[in-house]
Amino acid sequence: MGEMSYLDLAKQVEARLRAARETRPGYERNEVTKEVTGAASAPALTETLYRAALHAWWAFTAEGAEADAAHVPYVFQEIVRLIDEVGEPRASECRWAWAREWYVETGCCPTCGEAGVFHEPEAGP
Repeated sequence: MGEMSYLDLAKQVEARLRAARETRPGYERNEVTKEVTGAASAPALTETLYRAALHAWWAFTAEGAEADAAHVPYVFQEIVRLIDEVGEPRASECRWAWAREWYVETGCCPTCGEAGVFHEPEAGP
């Protein structure tokens, strides 16, 4: 998974996303709940977190039975949540492109985890 774990990266990205939400025009802070709301978004940060979650998932796939089972359900739930946040069809477009990049960088198929083969995920473009 690289030098930084998915959970560490997720914490950093979520902190940056929170900071971006709090400092951008169009956001309001509820002084009772401290919740930040508004129409503006930080899609690049959300996509960065989505990419990190996919990389973690693909690393689990490549590791097979050796994968840290404690993190698998968390990463799966994060991917589902982030697909909703990124939205379709953008989430699928990103996933297809990043899957190809993952294969070039690691030599492992993101779909099956095997080295030296690439299966097109979900029949993407």
